[in-house]
Amino acid sequence: MAKIDDDDAAKQARSDAARKAGIQARNEKAFEEAKAARAEKAEAEEKAEVAAEKKDAADSVKPRTPLEIDGEWGHRTTNALQKALGVEIDGVFGPATTKALQKKLGVTVDGVFGPQSKKALQKHLGVEADGEVGPKTVTALQKRLNAGTL
Repeated sequence: MAKIDDDDAAKQARSDAARKAGIQARNEKAFEEAKAARAEKAEAEEKAEVAAEKKDAADSVKPRTPLEIDGEWGHRTTNALQKALGVEIDGVFGPATTKALQKKLGVTVDGVFGPQSKKALQKHLGVEADGEVGPKTVTALQKRLNAGTL
């Protein structure tokens, strides 16, 4: 009789251990799933925050009164460009504005709006990069400035 009781006790102990192991495995799985869900939620919240910041940034560089899309580079186009680049708005396309634009375009920053800078601007705007800043280039620039997407 003692042998049977020992066998039953051993079976019960193995059964209890298996049940505990199963419960522990389910708990660990639930913990990992909850952890993954928290990570996904945090990532989604971060993406939403970044998107909101980008929208705010784009809205902040849009001119209050849209530029007239006329293909002519005048002081209003320069002012809008200066605002988008975050430099002093004085309506003069001089070295400070040129340097800020060159930095944005990733070309040599020397303050001279020469062929390299002109072609880089045209590539950035998606127009033919011929080095001549004419009506097509200025029109594309004005559209991008109005959209706040320089």
